[in-house]
Amino acid sequence: MTIQPIGSASVALYITPADLAERGLTPEDLTLEEALELTRTAFRQAGIRLEGSIEIEAYPESCGVLVFARVGRAEQHWLSFDNLKLAAAGARYLDQPLPDGALLWWAGRWWLSLPQEESGAAARLSEFGRTETHRPHLEAWLAEYGQMVLPSHALSALAGDFPV
Repeated sequence: MTIQPIGSASVALYITPADLAERGLTPEDLTLEEALELTRTAFRQAGIRLEGSIEIEAYPESCGVLVFARVGRAEQHWLSFDNLKLAAAGARYLDQPLPDGALLWWAGRWWLSLPQEESGAAARLSEFGRTETHRPHLEAWLAEYGQMVLPSHALSALAGDFPV
């Protein structure tokens, strides 16, 4: 199998007849579910983490199968803070256990990322900072220009290590 990125969230995957034969398949009898499983396998082999949903289009031919896959990233809550004291105060305000999150520095502000399922924590933290989820292309800006400070467990670090 050959996997080729064609964008920030899309790949093209070529599955050869030999790849299919190893699994007892042919292009003619390949189901969409089997194509999806092969796509997930190719992602794992290429070291590409899958987060969120995956959509595929498969085009089987006698020379193999061409699959276009689009990965929908898991949604994040983004908040920004004027300073670390406010972020630490917000972290201490939350109920235990604290949700996992990443902390970045960009454009003179501290940026906190929380998983989508942490909407309650994000709402409480917005009392100390501001919600930034509505900004278009925010994740791309932060990935390109932001400086990662704490890639995980940022709220635990803030709640425990920063005086308010």
